[in-house]
Amino acid sequence: MGNGVSYVCSNCGAEEKIPVEVLEELDELYPEQLILGGHQFECEKCELGIMKEKDSSTIVKGYGLFEGIEKDS
Repeated sequence: MGNGVSYVCSNCGAEEKIPVEVLEELDELYPEQLILGGHQFECEKCELGIMKEKDSSTIVKGYGLFEGIEKDS
């Protein structure tokens, strides 16, 4: 897997890395979310929590342009 952004569940603490390609597609589909902050997802593990960016230093700079993304080796 390439670049991704780590997300963590607010309820159970489950972690998941969302691929940059997925986030870029969501940026195009829901550009208004860029004003409010990063995308959020329902937790698939506990189905109660909300998955939010683990590291809030990731900055959305515009359509698909992210800063501070972790890179896999």
